[in-house]
Amino acid sequence: MWKKEFLPPKINLHFGFVRKEGQLGFISGLFMILFLAIVLCANLQVESFQASSLYLEDALAASNLASAVIDLKEYGISNVVKIADPLAAYQLYCDAVKGNLGLDDQWEGSNQALISGPVTVEIYIIYNVQGNKVTVHEVDSTGGLYSWQGLKGAVTAPDGQVVEYTGVYSEISFMVKGSFGMEVRARKGKLVDIVGSRKTVETAE
Repeated sequence: MWKKEFLPPKINLHFGFVRKEGQLGFISGLFMILFLAIVLCANLQVESFQASSLYLEDALAASNLASAVIDLKEYGISNVVKIADPLAAYQLYCDAVKGNLGLDDQWEGSNQALISGPVTVEIYIIYNVQGNKVTVHEVDSTGGLYSWQGLKGAVTAPDGQVVEYTGVYSEISFMVKGSFGMEVRARKGKLVDIVGSRKTVETAE
């Protein structure tokens, strides 16, 4: 006698596995998009910082030169370039920095993308070089003046450059707005060789 056989229903074992693979692919793709977005933001931030660094370096160089009022009497007698009054030079420098960076009386800039907080003059240093002697006048962030002497070739600026000629070094600190609204404190310093800069101007003229 013929019997009708009933086969068990076919179960698709793949379905759940394929679905999980799809979810993993979606999550992986999402992470890849986020990673690329972070890399893009980082690259844009680096380019912005580089542009800001060049702008600040030029502003500091111009401010250093503006403060370097040489002693004309000394220059006329000995032909030595010397910045005579450190505190007066420091005041000229502060005025020049405010003007070159567009700072208000609270030392804050209007361009918040470049500088997001008040600027502080951390160090202002004058190097008067005469023969083998270097006379250093340093004004710190509190306005205190400290002076000492060293030998030419042995005195270095805070950025590591050896001081060979009369010059000015200055360094400022400020807040910079980074990615995702984070703010970090940055510092920028610049040494300007007054004798070398003077020779360059005379050659150009």
